[in-house]
Amino acid sequence: VSFKSCVAGGKYLICTNGGKLKASHELNREALWQLEYSPNGGIFIISRNHDWHLSCNGQGLETSLNKGIGQTWILEPIMPSTISKDQKSMYKKIGIATVALSVAMPYAIMGIISSMGFTAGGISAGSIAAGMMSAEAIASGGGVAAGGTVAVLQSIGASGLGAAGFAGAMGAGGVIGASGGVVAMAVMGKSEEQKNEGTSSSSNTNMAYCNWRHWE
Repeated sequence: VSFKSCVAGGKYLICTNGGKLKASHELNREALWQLEYSPNGGIFIISRNHDWHLSCNGQGLETSLNKGIGQTWILEPIMPSTISKDQKSMYKKIGIATVALSVAMPYAIMGIISSMGFTAGGISAGSIAAGMMSAEAIASGGGVAAGGTVAVLQSIGASGLGAAGFAGAMGAGGVIGASGGVVAMAVMGKSEEQKNEGTSSSSNTNMAYCNWRHWE
């Protein structure tokens, strides 16, 4: 594995032949580390190229050839610092909107079809449906083809979408809701980027390793 800083210009943690730790933009063999289980309940982080163990002395980072508690690390997941309270709120709203659209979409489709004139009692005179039926009949030489657009819409208007159609409509509603959410998050992300432009992004309160802020 390799370790890349999020705050120091995207530099990699490297270990030299003498065990000195540095930060470099170059991803080379000295930037490669391997993980081994520690009997102390965590893991050892070992330089693959020079066999030095990453260690923390309570003040900062160093390397050691020992395998003790000072060389034992515990990996803990953290939330990216780029996720703000407003973005978390937006995630919740997107989820609610996606579910709502999934549920509402089948009924919306049935409502639109009914308003076009495809009803349980047949095609309404003078409606859009009547015009579609007339056009299809002229095009096919006097009849409405089974399985055609008018026949399918009338079937839905008379008896509903059916299980497959209902599921498909719900899926379409979910896709629309999720797509709208992606657009909203992209806009919000751009807004946050502009808001934070020119401010320091070197906060290291959530960094996994001690003394990270001194890696320059």
